[in-house]
Amino acid sequence: MSESGQGGLTPEQRRYLEILEEERRRNGGKRPQGSGKKPQRRRSRNLSYDKRDTKDGKKPRGKVSVAIICLLLIAICFGLLAWLYFSNLVGHLDTISTSPEEFDIDSAVAEDLKNYRNVAILGSDGRKDEGFDGTRTDAIIIASINKHTSKIKLISILRDSYLEIKDANGESKLDKITHAHAYGGGVDTCASLNRNLDLNINEFVIFSWQAVADLVDAMGGVEVDVKYDELYDLNRYGDETARNVGKTYNPIYESGKMKLDGVQAATYCRIRKNSGGDEGRGKRMKAVMSGLIKEAKKKDLAELNDIAGMTFPKVRTNITKRGMLKTVAGIGDYQISNNMRWPDDYYGGMINGVWYTIPRTLESQVKYIHRKAFGQKDYEVTDRVKNINHQIVDRTGVQ
Repeated sequence: MSESGQGGLTPEQRRYLEILEEERRRNGGKRPQGSGKKPQRRRSRNLSYDKRDTKDGKKPRGKVSVAIICLLLIAICFGLLAWLYFSNLVGHLDTISTSPEEFDIDSAVAEDLKNYRNVAILGSDGRKDEGFDGTRTDAIIIASINKHTSKIKLISILRDSYLEIKDANGESKLDKITHAHAYGGGVDTCASLNRNLDLNINEFVIFSWQAVADLVDAMGGVEVDVKYDELYDLNRYGDETARNVGKTYNPIYESGKMKLDGVQAATYCRIRKNSGGDEGRGKRMKAVMSGLIKEAKKKDLAELNDIAGMTFPKVRTNITKRGMLKTVAGIGDYQISNNMRWPDDYYGGMINGVWYTIPRTLESQVKYIHRKAFGQKDYEVTDRVKNINHQIVDRTGVQ
């Protein structure tokens, strides 16, 4: 059709005729079926394209579809490379395989706490060149993650808590919870916490003080509020920590909010004799953990991967690669909520010449943790908790 023959047409009509002419050329000079009718607009509230760019009322295909496929392939390749890189980093962890049955989780408890991912974070008291096996736990913290809100509550468990654990022969006995790791490692520590507190822990992370020092340094330090009465123990035990982690201790002479380096932070977590005892150590450990999470949220994934490469070899865990990736990917959404200590009410005293922290009573304190941490106001403890409670009362007379 000549240009003069289109002189009286509107721009939309001319565009329509141009589309028909292009279609005719592609079909070897034949006009497309239905070319005598104007294309009809599709009835769709989600129509996001311009009908002037269509031939038959359908969304354009061809080049657009190829572009989308290419983008998807690129995204998949990058995702695969990221996964392989992360898998390589996770491969440096001291990872052990576990089975669900080993954690002794009550089925009713598992249902009650299905919306919470509870992870045991354990600090080994091993010295330089010592492994994890046979060591006790200086720090026992449960990181309770609400799956719906991503809020994290850090629950410190007093290491001298008098509970039922299993000895090296698998026999049940009443003893300090810190000894559970010396007898059976992370698995037995988690299983003991599950039996005594009605919990659903099946993941754990065990770190050495070397790992704490290296992680804090890799993060660029961690900010905490150092109290005046903590200065004496910090400067007294700082050099010992430094020798065990192969670094130098820088003395601290003033109290208040400050950024600690790795050796200072590790010492800050360890001290207890003149700094609030076991309860004070639990508070300091939670303060350092909260600070590290805040610092981690400031880092991008590349930085976190570099940090992981430096610190993972000094960490033992049973968390899978998928679980670890999920944790790292969601770190930006995590929020630290109110932290707590367990037991809240206890008697500290000697039994056969050994100091213990005795819950007053176990049954009451289990109800406390379920109310405070999980919002279960009328929680009824399991029969096995009632049985352990009776044993503790009979043995100690504390009620």
